[in-house]
Formats: sequence, C-alpha cells, structure tokens
Amino acid sequence: MMDTLTLNVTGMTCGGCEHAVTRGLARLEGVGDVHASHANATVVVTYDATRVSLDQIKARIGAMGYAVVS
Repeated sequence: MMDTLTLNVTGMTCGGCEHAVTRGLARLEGVGDVHASHANATVVVTYDATRVSLDQIKARIGAMGYAVVS
C-alpha cells in the first residue's frame, strides 16, 4: 500500500530545484510519485512505507541541500 504525504521544504528557489528534488527522491527504492513546488515550498511524495521510511526521505532531501520543516 502506498502512502502520500506533503512535506514543507525550504531552500527550493526554482524549477531546477524542483527537478533535483524530484529526481533525487525518485531514486529511492519504494518511492512512487514525487511533486515538488518551489512556489509553495512543498514536496508531495507517494511511497511504500514497507520499503522506505520517512526518515530516509527527509535525509535524502537534506543531503541535497534543502530542509524539511514542520
């Protein structure tokens, strides 16, 4: 079963940032759809929680230089 969540992400400033986040998260095993929006400062991720954890998703975003905020 796939879960969908919306994360507030700071640091994205352009379409290139959106593409980088989308591409980076899509490479994680268990991640399905990813939609990043720098205008809304959000990333919507559909993922299989049995294959990838929320912490792994957040860590990947952080490793790309962006920050997930509450």
